[in-house]
Amino acid sequence: MKNLKRYNLEQVRNRSEELVFKKIEELMAEREDICGCESCVLDLTAYTLNHVTPLYGASLLGSLHSNRGGEIQEEIEKAVEDGLERIAENPHHEEK
Repeated sequence: MKNLKRYNLEQVRNRSEELVFKKIEELMAEREDICGCESCVLDLTAYTLNHVTPLYGASLLGSLHSNRGGEIQEEIEKAVEDGLERIAENPHHEEK
């Protein structure tokens, strides 16, 4: 890894990750049936990211994936809904 320290790896981005964060944030604002505790939100985020195709890019490479936008959105929608169902069945927080 020491050889990579000379590069700015912070420029590498996963576009799917950004879209997942945005989708979960939108759902949290729209729906009252979603538990907003940290455990549930982190579980949902991790579940969704593990079930969506990653789209890594650096600088201009990100635009190469623009033709997959609709497909990725569908993957995200399905993964979020599946994740919500699974987490509701097995939450990692204590009921209040």
